Amino acid sequence: MPCISPPSPEKVVKLKEESFIREGKGKLKVVIESEGEKLETTVKGSLKSVEEIAEMLGVEAKDGRLEATVDGVMVRMERGRLEMEFKNGDRLRIERA
Repeated sequence: MPCISPPSPEKVVKLKEESFIREGKGKLKVVIESEGEKLETTVKGSLKSVEEIAEMLGVEAKDGRLEATVDGVMVRMERGRLEMEFKNGDRLRIERA
């Protein structure tokens, strides 16, 4: 059983939305919502697995799902869908297109 370390703000501060995307086949829809504005785009690639992202954030995934608050950012993930909600109310959603 791997050792789970506590969430580390130093790790998270360097992450960007590209950190969660694996290059390759597939398409992802990226939606950013901020103060009533909505930006939507499609990118090539696929989401990393729930386990990979849990390891990146230093949290534990349960039953193929992830729900944690890391450095004030609420992260929810299940296979094929990632949602992040920031302190200022902005939201980021990445899902299969």
